[in-house]
Amino acid sequence: MKYRFRFVVAIFTILYIIIIGLVFSFYRQLALKDAKQEAFYVLDTMNAVRDYISIVQRPLIDELKVEGVIKDDFFDPRLQSSSYITREIYNIQLSKNKINYDYKLVATNPLNPEHEGDEFENEILEGFKEKRYEEFSQVIKDGNTSYIYVGLPVKNSQASCAVCHNINSVPKKMMEQYGSSKDFEGKVGDTIAMISFKIPIKNILAYHANELITSSVALFVVFVLLVFLVYKIHEKMAKIKEQNEQLMIHQSRLASMGEMIGNISHQWKQPLAQISSTLINLELYNEKGKLTKEKLNEKIKDVDEQVKFMSQTINDFKNFFNPNSIKREFTSAEAIEQTQKILKSALKNHVIKLDVEIKENFSHFGNINEIIQILINIISNAKEAFGQSHLGEKRVKICSFKNSLSRMITIENNAGNIDKSVIKKIFNPNFTTKEKGSGLGLYMSQVIMKKNNGFITVQNTKDGVIFTILFLNS
Repeated sequence: MKYRFRFVVAIFTILYIIIIGLVFSFYRQLALKDAKQEAFYVLDTMNAVRDYISIVQRPLIDELKVEGVIKDDFFDPRLQSSSYITREIYNIQLSKNKINYDYKLVATNPLNPEHEGDEFENEILEGFKEKRYEEFSQVIKDGNTSYIYVGLPVKNSQASCAVCHNINSVPKKMMEQYGSSKDFEGKVGDTIAMISFKIPIKNILAYHANELITSSVALFVVFVLLVFLVYKIHEKMAKIKEQNEQLMIHQSRLASMGEMIGNISHQWKQPLAQISSTLINLELYNEKGKLTKEKLNEKIKDVDEQVKFMSQTINDFKNFFNPNSIKREFTSAEAIEQTQKILKSALKNHVIKLDVEIKENFSHFGNINEIIQILINIISNAKEAFGQSHLGEKRVKICSFKNSLSRMITIENNAGNIDKSVIKKIFNPNFTTKEKGSGLGLYMSQVIMKKNNGFITVQNTKDGVIFTILFLNS
């Protein structure tokens, strides 16, 4: 049962790890989705700023030029360059430590060197110009860090945009500041650049760290409660199983109680006959006047010996049927000797010779009555297997020995082989080949041995079978 519980705990642990992995994956995908939405929000906001400058701010400056409020060749990027202004907005936010992403404007052959892109960025910009996509988002690797990268195209959406991107109309102050490039020229509606947003994924995951930790702790608590519940169920089932096993052991003993009572009667016949004979002799001596004090004491002593033998017989059987016998250290020879006493008369009555060979008298800590019951079950099965038609000498041999791995008691008989189709089933519950049998004997014997850190094996010999009771060394 304990190995089943360990297996269940292992399954729960693996399941917990899998679910935590799925939860992490869920939050990672959620974080990436949120980051992507945030990126588009930021970039749309930057494009809105650019549109405001194109639609409102530059036309207003042109009106002031016409009215003579400012010089006709006036140019100041702080007022007229949307790229400059959006970049400065980003720098202001960056200086306040309110953002943790990189913002960049990339153009092909830009007038401002700050807007030059790398190979990856220029490839995306070309994709926008060729209208392969309207927006771009992808997880990228830069060094040992993973980023989510989002880009949006920048178009000459207004006439005021095209003024600064035409060699014939570009303000002189702008040419003096940045120079000019024919490749930078663009018409209204042309894609002239792109703006990008790049943020490390670890920063994105940090947004959901609390949710991930809370979910992990909640799942851990749930799994601990489940394991505790399984443990309690397992504990209860183990107790029920133990109680059932004890009940079945007791039932197995009760099943053989009638036979045991028969054994008691067999073992009492001789002493009772001896006592009866002694009393008759005393009566005769008394009638003849030959009953002396010495003769009376001698006969009383004989009767006392017989009564002691009968009392010891009862004690042997009483100890075997005691359900409350405690665990203790006992030897293999002690268990075999007690079995001999219980079965002595039954074996004698069926003319079965019992040989005992104690090669090594090993010790074991446990309930001696349970081991005696195993020996009785196996020997009683042999007694029934001999039957009435068995020819030749009926023999049962018990041997005790040990090696470096285990301690063993073997019970061998010459009552014939067990059929091959049956021999694998004899330890199954409720399996019996007898007309009147519960099928509990050998099954409970195997159950008892498992409790005692061991097991029972059986195999056919030349003219019978041999059972081996193994106690594994711990």
